[in-house]
Amino acid sequence: MQNKLKKTVLTLAVGSAMALTSGCALSPQMINLQTESPLEVSETQVGRSALVRVRDLREMTDQLGTRGGTDSQNSPLLSKPNLQQALQTKMQNSLEQLGFGGASPFEPVKVDLAIEEFNYQCNESFWVNQCQLSITMRLTIDNEAQKFSQPFTLNEERSVVAAPRQGYNEEWINQSIDKFWNHMMKQAKVQEGLGI
Repeated sequence: MQNKLKKTVLTLAVGSAMALTSGCALSPQMINLQTESPLEVSETQVGRSALVRVRDLREMTDQLGTRGGTDSQNSPLLSKPNLQQALQTKMQNSLEQLGFGGASPFEPVKVDLAIEEFNYQCNESFWVNQCQLSITMRLTIDNEAQKFSQPFTLNEERSVVAAPRQGYNEEWINQSIDKFWNHMMKQAKVQEGLGI
């Protein structure tokens, strides 16, 4: 009886130790990025077209970051469409909402958005409880005689009870991109550079 009790206690102790040291590896998640513009529709027409180019300068362009956990390299946050395509469409939609588009005798305004950083990261531990999102992009506008270029950043951090599920991550990332977008596109210098 005593041997059986010792074996049971030993089994429980070994099992608990393994659970605490191994934690759980999180599976990859697919995030659906929204491409609609968060800007209000302009009533006025600019009477110019725009050439849009979005470049992803990050080393790992196939993911938005990692979900953390004990094996974060195998728990990437992927997106559909990819970040470059999503922001290309979002910028085109935004410029249309601001009154760009159609035939024009003037040279098109050139808009270049360079993604320098987009990193979603949760802590690397068996218990995921902290996540952060860092975004840095440089917007360059070439409007014939005047040229404007400026970096924009957004840094957010959240405490969570457990590793965020897909719906939570998708909502947070899309809301953060829209917040970043509104801040960037409503800057007086950006609007002046666009000629609106």
